Amino acid sequence: MEGRTPVPEKENLERLASIGASMALFLSVGMIEKVVEKLRKGYGRNVPVAVIQRATWEDQKVVIGTLDDIAKKVKEANITKQAQILVGDFIDCEYEKSLLYDESFTHMFRKSKNENSNN
Repeated sequence: MEGRTPVPEKENLERLASIGASMALFLSVGMIEKVVEKLRKGYGRNVPVAVIQRATWEDQKVVIGTLDDIAKKVKEANITKQAQILVGDFIDCEYEKSLLYDESFTHMFRKSKNENSNN
């Protein structure tokens, strides 16, 4: 999405959406309607979208929807700044979280805090 700095032609949203690329967009939530309009040209209406405001902060807000309803949901949540837009099928996927940071899991760089662990 073009702001004050022009976007190279090969990196425009419509082009990236047309190949089904997963995207993380920064500094664009204030233009959510324009972003959605451009993304729909490549993805269609039902691709999953998540908007995260103030990620990892105590007052973090997460709004999840599709290109069909995300602009309305973002406005209802009063998200206007400090947010990223994530787009792609990875949002709807179920997955198991990595054990890498789990204190009960032993790996080559750390022993488990749980002495009875067999990991």
